[in-house]
Amino acid sequence: MSSLYSIDLLKELSDGFEEDGYTPEQVKLLRAHGRLTAILGVLRGTHEIRPIDHTIDLSAPCNLPFDSAERVSPAKTGIVKLEKRDDDLYLDGKKIDLFRSAGQQGDSYIVGHELRKELEGKGGNVGGSILDKCVEHSELWPDSWKKDANGNTLNVFFWDDIFRDPSIGRMFVRCGYWREGRVVSHCFWLDYDWFSFYPSASVAS
Repeated sequence: MSSLYSIDLLKELSDGFEEDGYTPEQVKLLRAHGRLTAILGVLRGTHEIRPIDHTIDLSAPCNLPFDSAERVSPAKTGIVKLEKRDDDLYLDGKKIDLFRSAGQQGDSYIVGHELRKELEGKGGNVGGSILDKCVEHSELWPDSWKKDANGNTLNVFFWDDIFRDPSIGRMFVRCGYWREGRVVSHCFWLDYDWFSFYPSASVAS
């Protein structure tokens, strides 16, 4: 280690990381992709830090789960804003929760078609455009969305967009999950069983 930085100076930096809520993973990421160089640029006055405005135009269709997929859900309009606060994600100021049906409690499960009907009656479903933004900016994905208390990887579903495979007539819904430091998009057909580790992204209606 270089003698340029004293133990006291490094401890002061470490204390600052802890006070500002940095995780060990985030501290390691500071050395990746030239981030420390960019921060040095801020101190020298050659760079600036600006918050990213995660606005989403709902009139622009979300990504398809596969090339031949057809959208079943009606078209959407409006501009919404996605924002991360601490370890929670908010859509237009409303917290996005992970909803589980009564049929998904414990070791129980519910068939996707039945869950879809329940969610349509409940309201507050979140769509694929939100998932697309999380795939593009994986730092938005809350830690609480990565695994459950039993260590199972969570597949978070975005039910406001439903798709059909025209070749077989089956319907699909997209989900996202955390793998190797990023959000991965996937899809399940509605004939599947939904367990507790398949929660639904939902906001208060």
